[in-house]
Amino acid sequence: MSALADSIEEFLLRQGGWVDSDALCLVFHVAPRELRATGDTPGLCSSFAISGPRGFRHIHNATEEEWQHFHNKMRQHGIAELVRVKHLRQKRLTAKPQLEMAL
Repeated sequence: MSALADSIEEFLLRQGGWVDSDALCLVFHVAPRELRATGDTPGLCSSFAISGPRGFRHIHNATEEEWQHFHNKMRQHGIAELVRVKHLRQKRLTAKPQLEMAL
């Protein structure tokens, strides 16, 4: 983890509750997109915080209900992505449609 991520983690732990992304961006001089994972690249908060409509919260400060909501949301998203890949793979293995040439 980077020194910046370490600082953000400590900040979230000290705050105790939810911290909105605008506040994190202002305090740490980062863009909102840097806080969250993009593709295969983890975000600055990916290894220690859950996120939701209220911002970010350290996993050690999250209630059991908040953790379960986050866990279920991430699990559903992962399953949906796997189902999408399965359908795309099936479609790719079928014969390619022949398109008529427009004149």
